[in-house]
Amino acid sequence: MSRELSASELIGDERYGAMLKQISDQPVLYRVGLAKGVKVPVPDRPVRAFVVYGLGGSAMPGAMLASLASLHADVPVVVSNGSHPPAWIREDDFVALVSYSGRTTEVIRALDVLSKRSIKPLVLASGGKLLQSAEEIGLPTVRLTPEMTPRMSVPEMFGVLVAVYHRVSECEAFSPESVSSAAERLSAFWRRISPEVKPEENDAKTCALLTSEGTLSVFGWGHMHIAALRLRNQLAENAKLPCVVNEVPENLHNTVESMGAFKGLRHVALRSKNEPQDVALQFSVLGSILELTLTVSFAGGPVYELMSSVMWADAVSIYAAALRGVDPREIPTISRIRRAVEGA
Repeated sequence: MSRELSASELIGDERYGAMLKQISDQPVLYRVGLAKGVKVPVPDRPVRAFVVYGLGGSAMPGAMLASLASLHADVPVVVSNGSHPPAWIREDDFVALVSYSGRTTEVIRALDVLSKRSIKPLVLASGGKLLQSAEEIGLPTVRLTPEMTPRMSVPEMFGVLVAVYHRVSECEAFSPESVSSAAERLSAFWRRISPEVKPEENDAKTCALLTSEGTLSVFGWGHMHIAALRLRNQLAENAKLPCVVNEVPENLHNTVESMGAFKGLRHVALRSKNEPQDVALQFSVLGSILELTLTVSFAGGPVYELMSSVMWADAVSIYAAALRGVDPREIPTISRIRRAVEGA
């Protein structure tokens, strides 16, 4: 693949074309999820906490929601991605179990554990044993769009969760109308970073090109930190590349001190128009200490900023995969671990 990352090469290659189409379809996927989420039955009592349990890409929509809820809402969102669901979960918590495939061992086990504690979670899956078991015992379920690359189902999952969360939290920042409006704006954003746009005008391609010069070190605050995590995860799965993520301000109080010991890092800042003044100041100081190779700014409400930065991160990962000539569809190491766990 040439460093120009031409549209014809990218779209015409079966390794990348289909996944780029799934990225460009994100506005539709968010709205599909919202439509499904508004139909989910919710308790008519106050909810103590909104808990999302899932691993890998299935935990990402929970992390997205949690970062936004911390800015706007009174009901806390807690993301759990350990080997077991938290012991503190009670009947007055709302729990969503998320596994795109419906075959994730930990999530299937969580359903059994919670059911024995008389907790009735919402289940999101495209099929598999998880969805089947939930339907058999009469739990609320959402069947996700089938035959997608699992990690690319995040927009639909987020749409479901945010629609449900709006109803249990009564926070208008997450109304289906406002979230749908933010999703509609993604079509225009995609035109800025699509394969047709050359690297000098396309910061997603520019960032992908940086991966050939060294390991990315990405700084982000709040919901931009979640976008940085998405970039790290997508680079790992799609491009088979490492990425260092730094949370602002947390990592400016510790790990930034060791940055000089790393050779070959390419520092990238993901900036939000909604940053508080103290965070903006810390980014300014950071830029005077480290050489920030690339700064990418996102402007709009936090919901739109997060959606657009996730879309951007996904595009970067596919462009980086194309530059390396690797197949983003193949995840042999992850698959080997899953088979071992499922066969235990």
